Amino acid sequence: MSKDERAARLRALLRDQDGALSVEQATEIGYTAAAIDGKVERGEWLRVMYRVLRAADHPDTPRARIRVAMLSVGPGATLIGRSALYWWRLIDTAPAEVEIAVAHRCQPRPRPGVRLVRRAVPAEDRVVVDGVAVTKKAPAVLAAVATLAPDAGARLLDHVLQRGTVELEALLRAHRRSTGRHGATRCATLLRLASGGARSQAERLAHRALKADGITGWCADREMWLPGYGRALLDLAFDELKVLVEIDGWAYHRDLRAFLRDTDRQNALVLQGWVVIRTNWYELTESPEQFLAHVRDALAARRRSS
Repeated sequence: MSKDERAARLRALLRDQDGALSVEQATEIGYTAAAIDGKVERGEWLRVMYRVLRAADHPDTPRARIRVAMLSVGPGATLIGRSALYWWRLIDTAPAEVEIAVAHRCQPRPRPGVRLVRRAVPAEDRVVVDGVAVTKKAPAVLAAVATLAPDAGARLLDHVLQRGTVELEALLRAHRRSTGRHGATRCATLLRLASGGARSQAERLAHRALKADGITGWCADREMWLPGYGRALLDLAFDELKVLVEIDGWAYHRDLRAFLRDTDRQNALVLQGWVVIRTNWYELTESPEQFLAHVRDALAARRRSS
């Protein structure tokens, strides 16, 4: 191989691999151990991880760090969890540690910034994307959800479903294959919410919070006729003071049609003198005291003005 051919192959490799290459790859295209040492000594290449190099003129990006970690662990590794979601571009921020699954028989040495998990990734859940072996989208989402706190896992699941990049049915199929794995129970709970249970649970949480706080004078599922709109079913209404609480589940369930319909209903309610408060599953789960404060403030304001 000529010097020009070797240089061309190197440029293509660095371009395709975010500026990183393994010692084995460098050797394969014609660089001897002495030539590699020379490039490192001259500052052209950096030794960034075990048997992995990075061109000094390439930025140290999150994708480069993931690429370096995967090259270091070897061809049998699979990118998993939030690292896989970042590689798929389903989330915008890479996790602090690169999450990599290796076979149970493997005993790789620890690497800084890398979390190694001994896990067998089924062939049907594994695919190569931009030269990196990564779990497919649905199992990657579930693996990430299993490692997060319940509220953070719910936000992640809601986010990917709302974007339409992962179908709920694909998540349900992946979950059925992973029954018994760590975090499977949490995933099952959140998948039930995603299947339509988030709003009903949010309603139960709202009712429970109001009762515990001693707030009375409300009724749930209040049916009424609104001029200019028609029949409306109100989530939680304080009839005497004309204060309404509208309860949402997850953003995944709110398409454009539902948004426009709710906007028309809210405008009709306001024209009839109602004060409308909106809450959602996240607020009721994470900060019910904020929801209660909004209700108390609205009720107090209506009493002062009546």
